[in-house]
Amino acid sequence: MATTLRTIIFVLLFALITQIQFNLDADKTATRQLKNATEIAVHDAGLAVEQEALSEGKIVFDQNKAMENFQASLENNLDLSSTAGYVYNPTSSTFFKQDLYLVDLEFIDDSNTDSYPFVYSNSNYHILENIEGPSIIAVMTTESPRWFKGNLSMIRQAAVYQYKND
Repeated sequence: MATTLRTIIFVLLFALITQIQFNLDADKTATRQLKNATEIAVHDAGLAVEQEALSEGKIVFDQNKAMENFQASLENNLDLSSTAGYVYNPTSSTFFKQDLYLVDLEFIDDSNTDSYPFVYSNSNYHILENIEGPSIIAVMTTESPRWFKGNLSMIRQAAVYQYKND
């Protein structure tokens, strides 16, 4: 009887540890994928500059084109779909299971500031970044696609793409 009881306890403990490990692995994978895709998306958005301002030596983002680039990049890299660019719906083949949200997107360029470098601070998302030139800052969030339900785990990743002013 004692051996049976120890075996049952051992199996339950093994199942609990395995569940925790699967959830931690899902959290880690989702965080890495979201960070990498957001970094690439802000880079792609940063390529949308107004040609007239560029000919004057200034970098001014074409915000509509930048948003299109950002949306297309996220859709391609994470296999998502979106209609407005702020809410991304996972497809059946993606790792994510819940909607992803673009909760903050800021454009800092030569049209709204002319003194670089400066320290950018966003207290809502705890971002503190030294900005050395025109920049795009994006914050994405989603629920972790855990294998075993438990406490809700939200993932938030921020990415900054900047042109260095010399």
